[in-house]
Amino acid sequence: MELNELNRDPSRPLNVVRIATNGIRDGPSNPPPKPPEFIPPHIQQQEQQKRKWYKFCYDKQNKTVCDRSCTSWLYILSYSIFYIIFLCVFTLILLYASLCIIKSTEVYNSEPEKLLLCPGHSNIGLTAIPTAVNKMSLISYKDSDYVKYVDALENVVSKKYSDVTKQLGPCGVAPFGYGDTPCVVIKVNRHYGSSALPLKPRSLNSTDIPRNIKLLASTAPKLWLQCSGSSPYDTEHIGTVKYYPDPPGFDPGIYDPANDSDTGLVGVQFSNFTKGMALSIECSLYYKGGKSTVDFVLYVSSLKK
Repeated sequence: MELNELNRDPSRPLNVVRIATNGIRDGPSNPPPKPPEFIPPHIQQQEQQKRKWYKFCYDKQNKTVCDRSCTSWLYILSYSIFYIIFLCVFTLILLYASLCIIKSTEVYNSEPEKLLLCPGHSNIGLTAIPTAVNKMSLISYKDSDYVKYVDALENVVSKKYSDVTKQLGPCGVAPFGYGDTPCVVIKVNRHYGSSALPLKPRSLNSTDIPRNIKLLASTAPKLWLQCSGSSPYDTEHIGTVKYYPDPPGFDPGIYDPANDSDTGLVGVQFSNFTKGMALSIECSLYYKGGKSTVDFVLYVSSLKK
């Protein structure tokens, strides 16, 4: 027995205190393991929750995102795109159908004046000749470049309504005042089933009826016409307006738009208006229940060739 073994402390293990004769400690090759570090339970729980969340967002082992594979997400995205496209198309079709339904009802045109421009049971339409020469509500010329308007008036007024051209004055014979005092002939359109009646005395209190129309309506039961500028600016530059016949009224007993009788005509002549300006003119026919309106633009160039 070695000397170190004889002199050892009996309370200590032999393999720990054993030292070889050459002075080197003869013990285990690895140090004893350290006890595990103590982690509080709530910290451990938080770490477990984090690991679960990270695994839910992206599972590297199963290659999933939010517990779904890439193929599954591709299907979901494709279905979502198709659903959005279908929803947009369905919404557009529904809106278009709704607009069509609204346009087909009287609620769409809530303004009485605009309703009277469309053919209906109790209203009549108006035509301004020769504004339809270029398929536009426009009379535009300079110097003697108005032959097309004279021809249009002759074809419609002089040939078709020769029996009433005498009452049209200068608006009933060529050149119909064209040059400095052009004429526009207002014609009542034929409309079967129309029941437009003259203004009644009790309806003359309406604020929508001009004062001069009220005065005319109190003298005779007719449909009365008035032409003026569409705006105060146009009215300021429209100059003098003359009517043939004067006063400008249609007798529904003679010219009834509801039958085959010849329609009434009124010649409207403009003079002393401002040249070189586009004047918007509105001619309105007043009768019981409202009025009918026709609009056109008059432009005479102030430049000379």
